[in-house]
Amino acid sequence: MSNENQIESDQNNLKRSMPVSHIAMIGIGGTIGTGLFLSSGYTMSNAGPGGTLVSYAFGGLIMYLMMLCLGELIVAIPDAGGIQTFTNRFLNRNMGFTVGWIRWLSLVITVPTQLVASSIIMKNIFPSISEIVWIILFMVLLFFLNFRSATDFGKFNNLFSSIKLIFIAVFIVVGLGMILGIGQSEPIGFSNFTAHGGLFPNGGRAVLQTMMVSAFAFGGADQIATAASESANPSVDMPKAIRTVMIGLLFAYFASFVVILAILPWNQADLTGSPFAYIFRAAGFESAELLVNIVVLTSALSSANSFVYGSIRSLWALGKEKQAPKWVTTVDTKGLPRNSLMVVFGFSILAVASAFISPDVVYLFLQSIIGISNMVIYILYAICLIRFRNDMKTQNIALDTLEYKIKGYPLVPYSLLILCLFVFVGMAFDPTQTTALVMGIPTYIIIYVIGAMYYRKLMRENAKDA
Repeated sequence: MSNENQIESDQNNLKRSMPVSHIAMIGIGGTIGTGLFLSSGYTMSNAGPGGTLVSYAFGGLIMYLMMLCLGELIVAIPDAGGIQTFTNRFLNRNMGFTVGWIRWLSLVITVPTQLVASSIIMKNIFPSISEIVWIILFMVLLFFLNFRSATDFGKFNNLFSSIKLIFIAVFIVVGLGMILGIGQSEPIGFSNFTAHGGLFPNGGRAVLQTMMVSAFAFGGADQIATAASESANPSVDMPKAIRTVMIGLLFAYFASFVVILAILPWNQADLTGSPFAYIFRAAGFESAELLVNIVVLTSALSSANSFVYGSIRSLWALGKEKQAPKWVTTVDTKGLPRNSLMVVFGFSILAVASAFISPDVVYLFLQSIIGISNMVIYILYAICLIRFRNDMKTQNIALDTLEYKIKGYPLVPYSLLILCLFVFVGMAFDPTQTTALVMGIPTYIIIYVIGAMYYRKLMRENAKDA
């Protein structure tokens, strides 16, 4: 068999065996993480009760609109490449090359950051053991989980994600009991929403600044697109998975925040501790810190696991589109792209090592790439959907032929475009966010130029062969 035929055969061998529940958990597991359990104190301490809910409603709306656009595209074109595949088809291959590598970088860079976060948590529990030991152990664990079939991966990912969802459910039940006075001497009620300066104690400016941060809180939800090619029935499974992810994330975030804001005065929240630990301590759980540390650990590992899966499939898709070396498309008898897996873990090892050698420079640069990648990708989802609908109209293809179509077109993609552009403008006026723009955008431009040079060279070679 020739190399070309072998690659084509390998590309068709990803096993279509992942059930819808496992696909949904990839999106949920990749989204709910330390941002909810730890960093949420930043938004609360700056925006106040009402401002926190408004900020996360803004981020939730962007996520909701993005998932609607993704839903229609991924059902029509169920491909592991996701946004890269759509951009190649509906814009141009230069942009597809750029967004494909941006997407892969944002996914693969998140893996070592979650590993480092996990090691810090274990250092808190076992102070005598070095963080590097935990990083190595967790990398071996993730390697093992992703070296198995997609079905096995889904089972392990379900377990990780289920732990934090059960924790959130228990947290909400315990918190509601405290609010209503069940098992308490007296109900706490909802007075903390207005008792310390009102709903918006620091004014509208603080709310606008935290909206920029909250816009990234739901990043990772679109990772379900990487599982589209491994779904047995994408036209049925993907809409179900998308609805599950949207409902699950919105409920988990907003129910948690209502409980936290009711019990914990906003001016006592900060970045030094978890609001969840505070609530459990107030409810009488003596080991609240340990409990939260364990859950945050499983959350970080769950997120890392989802990002490993997504980065492997994204790299495979780049190879399939001939935008990465051909050998990354090779899959084994289980349908696993193991060459891509090896690249991802090699990159993770280098990223962790460089983060320890030069943490300030490396971490800042990597976080800058991640910081704006979601908004860039969301904008492209909207543009690709608009071009997709325009192509259908040009080719006189009836909308009724779509197995899944969003209601409210074209309001949905244009609203997503406007909100994402608003985030970019807001970041330019937020000193804590400008670094991401200054470092991230030039990196993306460089990748685009490389893509343009690559395709110009490819066209010249094809012209010579002809």
